[in-house]
Amino acid sequence: MNENAETKICPHCAETIKAAAKVCPHCRYWQKRWSIHNPQILATAWIACCIAVMSVVGIFFDRMINPKERFPTYREDIAVVSSQLSHRIGDSNLMNTVVGMLTNHGNFGWMEIGVEAQFFDKSGKEIDAITAKAEDYRGFVILPHGEVAFKIEGVAARLEADYDTYKVKVRWAKDVGTWP
Repeated sequence: MNENAETKICPHCAETIKAAAKVCPHCRYWQKRWSIHNPQILATAWIACCIAVMSVVGIFFDRMINPKERFPTYREDIAVVSSQLSHRIGDSNLMNTVVGMLTNHGNFGWMEIGVEAQFFDKSGKEIDAITAKAEDYRGFVILPHGEVAFKIEGVAARLEADYDTYKVKVRWAKDVGTWP
């Protein structure tokens, strides 16, 4: 402060100004940085409110336009109607191939469906498994109350004679309404 209690020095431009001044008349510097009337504080608060409102509106419209269903809730809607196991030699390896048909009994479409085949020996012990890779099923869609064929293939872990039975299961799927 100056000798005169009615004035003070602006911390920004070092000019003498009135003690009650909220803004320096010389450099337009706000004397109280955290004042609600400071344009920088008001602009920051306005931008933060706009971002928050746009986020809430975006989430609302995304859920309204693009509802997402969780597959575990509807796992029983997709069933393996039929399947068949075959063995072949490819690149000097024994290959297990399972082909079949899936049906969707539900009201939601599913895409990128993950199919898994488990193989068992004569004693019922699991000896091998094949799971479809996600990139193999890009664009693989089963519509509500629809059917779709599938094929999964993998290198056999055992000799052909070791394979007695198998089971095919649907392990995962993505709601057709989700964004890619």
